[in-house]
Amino acid sequence: MTKRAAIIALCAAAVGMSRGEEIEKSAFSASVSAEIASGYLASSGAIYDTMPVSAQEFYWLLDLGDYGYFDGYAWFISALHNRQNDIHRPLLNEFEGAIRYGMDFSPMKDLKIRTKAGPLWNPPIGYHGSHQNVWGPYINQSFDNPFVTPYWAGLWLLAPHMRGRIVMGLRRSFAATETVTITPFIETVWMDRRRFNARYGGDPEIDHFFGGTFATISTGIKSSWRFAKDWSLYASILQFDVINSQARKALHKYSAYYAKCDWPIAKIGVSYDF
Repeated sequence: MTKRAAIIALCAAAVGMSRGEEIEKSAFSASVSAEIASGYLASSGAIYDTMPVSAQEFYWLLDLGDYGYFDGYAWFISALHNRQNDIHRPLLNEFEGAIRYGMDFSPMKDLKIRTKAGPLWNPPIGYHGSHQNVWGPYINQSFDNPFVTPYWAGLWLLAPHMRGRIVMGLRRSFAATETVTITPFIETVWMDRRRFNARYGGDPEIDHFFGGTFATISTGIKSSWRFAKDWSLYASILQFDVINSQARKALHKYSAYYAKCDWPIAKIGVSYDF
């Protein structure tokens, strides 16, 4: 038995179905991607770098048919400069990984609710000095339909310090041709003030903005071109803005070159599916 078949058979036994039936329904797929960007906008909603970076990701999906699916990813980033050498090494200075269980539900025609949740892990593999592992539960949900897709995601970090964030957005994909897809989007991030402190080392002193938090917004467009059977070239450009005055005022106090209230970021990458 191959390693792939063994994994599928094990999952089938775990959910109590016959091995033959589940192997017919299940499918394992994966992809790898590599990209270069003009800056780094973290999923926390904060700008971490305004100089060129490179990122690589491995993503996998195990489809269990009517019983949902498991997926996960391993993501690395490297700085293509030396401006943050006092904070971390340039090469592979940050890692993030997650394993999630998901289920799709269609309460009506043309509406599919996609929900997945699981643990996220962010070890300090490239930072100087003493840093602790960052981890916590993560949930993501989208409401796919033919018009505009709303989505949201939440992460509550349990270690080393409790802090959280919520992402909310809208996106709409258009098939420009049989191989080209264009997706405009708008996304806002509600961030705990302790996340601000962790990045910039200061307190934004926000007392009345959603209970002591600050928020950012990003608007942009993504495009993808499948130029071969399993290969795609993709690109995106977005405009990042901090949207409350207290956080903007706090950011102006910091001398770090990446402490920006407004900043554009462009990226280009290639992915392979298998």
